[in-house]
Amino acid sequence: MKHFFLLSLLAFCISANAQVPSGRSKTVTLFPDYKPAVIKLTDGKTSIQKYTNIFLKNSSLIYKKSKDDKVMEASMQVIKSVTIDNREFIKVKNQLAEVVATEGNASLVRVRTIDIETMKGEYLNNSTITSTSMLDDLSAGRGVGESLSTIRMDGAEEEEPYPLMDQYYYVYGDKTTLAHERSVKVVIKKDQRKEYQNTIAFGFNWTNLEDLTKLLKFFQ
Repeated sequence: MKHFFLLSLLAFCISANAQVPSGRSKTVTLFPDYKPAVIKLTDGKTSIQKYTNIFLKNSSLIYKKSKDDKVMEASMQVIKSVTIDNREFIKVKNQLAEVVATEGNASLVRVRTIDIETMKGEYLNNSTITSTSMLDDLSAGRGVGESLSTIRMDGAEEEEPYPLMDQYYYVYGDKTTLAHERSVKVVIKKDQRKEYQNTIAFGFNWTNLEDLTKLLKFFQ
C-alpha cells in the first residue's frame, strides 16, 4: 500500500508540474568538465568564456576565470543564450533551457535540474549518505563554490547520487508555454483544435520527447 501511494504521489507531481524524472548524475554540473562557451547577452554583446558549465541546482551558468580559479555563478538577468559543445541553451524563466527540437519559428526546450525532494527522501532511507550538507547546500542556497566543494556521498562515483528532473517548454516568438496538456490547450488556435485533438488522442505521452516534438507545428 505504501509503495502504491508513493507511485501515485509521483504521478500526481509529474502531472501537476509537467516534470519528468530523467535519470541520475554523478556530478552537480551538466558536463563532467568545464568547457568553452559562447554567451550572448541581453544587450546584444557576445562573451566567450573558456571554463563554463551549467549548475544543476537551478540550471544556471557557472564559470571560472582560469582552470584552477574559484567557481562563480553568472548573473542570469544579463544572459540571453549560451552555446556549449554545439548545444544551444536559451534563458527561460531565468534558467538555461536546452533547445532539443525546432520547427519553423518554434522550439521545444528542456530545463534539467537536480530533484531536491527525491534527494531528501533518499537521505531519510539511505544510510550511505553521510552528511546532510549535500542537501543543505542545494536547497538552502549556499554559495555555488561551497556547494560544488562540499556535496558528497559515500560511493558517489558508483551510485550516481543526484536524481534529475526535466521540465519542457515551447518557445515561439517572445512567448513561452509549459509542455503540459492544460497549458498547451489554451493557446491552440481555433482552426487547429481538431488537428491538435487528433494528435494527442491515441497514445500521446506528455513525458515523451518525440511526442512533444509533434506539437511544434501548432506554435508557428
